[in-house]
Amino acid sequence: MKVIVCCKVVPNEEELQVLPSRELSFDGVPWKISQYDLNALESGKQLAAGGGSMVALSIGSEAALGSSKIQKDILSRGPDALKLVIDDSKPFQDTLQTAKAIAGAVKAMGEYDLVLCGMGSSDLYFQEVGVQVGTLLGVPALNNVTGIKSAGEGVAEVERTLEDEVEVLEVPLPAVLSVSSEINVPSVPAMRDIMKAGKKPVDKLDCPDCGEPSLKTLEQLAPEQQERRQELVEGDGEEAVDALVRFLKKEGF
Repeated sequence: MKVIVCCKVVPNEEELQVLPSRELSFDGVPWKISQYDLNALESGKQLAAGGGSMVALSIGSEAALGSSKIQKDILSRGPDALKLVIDDSKPFQDTLQTAKAIAGAVKAMGEYDLVLCGMGSSDLYFQEVGVQVGTLLGVPALNNVTGIKSAGEGVAEVERTLEDEVEVLEVPLPAVLSVSSEINVPSVPAMRDIMKAGKKPVDKLDCPDCGEPSLKTLEQLAPEQQERRQELVEGDGEEAVDALVRFLKKEGF
């Protein structure tokens, strides 16, 4: 099975700074693989383990993708190779623009059986790109996938965990699947995998014509910061309970 795994490189949200204006500061914030795409990489590695192949695809800016550290991090998680579409002129915050770039890159890469995506990205989490890519490629597309296995030549058996049932589908290949974080627990690369990563090929693809964005971010603000009240209810037994109830009623709960 030939698998292409899409993985986005995003700023590490744990190190973002909130300015007094409530704007987010990205200065000096390191880059990382989007958390949800780690599940897609792990799924691709498992599917390719039986004699298939796995190629990682990432689209973004030179700042995000140009680092050898990030490239090795992606390659240490199972891909045989890494394909990059780097374009500093586009922010790729628009899901349709991103999907067009992915679809163009997938077409340029040739034959494939599965394109895997995470359900969303750690920074925006729109949960739209995978379905849009499938539509642009003209192949079946499913989201919220919690299980994948081969069901014979040209067919995959796919599980989707819904609210009160598990849906099992036979999907003709090629297809685009967006995997849930429930599908697996991403493994931590071993030292051997990290060493091998430096020898795997990294190729840059020409940025396909993905057009102008269909939306524009006007403002991005963090929620207003509030100090914790830290109300302390003193006493024992029923007195403390009564005091807590009175306080909650006073606050409108």
